Amino acid sequence: MADSERPLTPQPRIGWAETVRLIEEDLDTYDVWFPSLGRDRPTWARAAFAVFRTEMFGANLLYRLQTFLHGAGHPILATTLTRLGRVLFGVTIGRDVRIGGGLYIAHGSIVVEGTTTIGRRASIAPFVTVGLASSTGAAFDVRGPVMGDDVMLGTGAKVLGPVRIGDRARVGANAVVLGDVPADHTAVGIPARARLPRASGLRAV
Repeated sequence: MADSERPLTPQPRIGWAETVRLIEEDLDTYDVWFPSLGRDRPTWARAAFAVFRTEMFGANLLYRLQTFLHGAGHPILATTLTRLGRVLFGVTIGRDVRIGGGLYIAHGSIVVEGTTTIGRRASIAPFVTVGLASSTGAAFDVRGPVMGDDVMLGTGAKVLGPVRIGDRARVGANAVVLGDVPADHTAVGIPARARLPRASGLRAV
């Protein structure tokens, strides 16, 4: 059965303890770029400092909080945070998106929608679109991509529909991904084709 034909499985709720853990992992990633965040500070102090010290950590924080609030049964407050993220940072991440810890958002103009799952330590550049694709009989298919860990999405990249992106895959700038990308491959072009890095010595797909 193709991914586009599989029934949707509801995304898991994210509790408060898990939300804090994810925020801490996000902070660890930003700490690589901004060492002054300081790992010896309490999580709340690191997060508050990161909001003012960095350009985009606030977008991470709003996404984590909105996901928790949706699961806790506070949809109005969660939606308010979603809209705040769009206005302040140019980042829109839907309620059915689940992203592992260590998320790094470089700049704004980002949309991640649909029932989308992204692994740990994802890096998202500006002008990226992830999620929905047109589908027969409907304006959009709500099934979004499933991505592994350490995925990098380049500036202007688009990853659309129920595709699978493997661990450590890279999506090049302005690439349009409509099919699966295996682990350790780089997707380039419109529509994108997956290629192995030259250093691997293996034949590209």
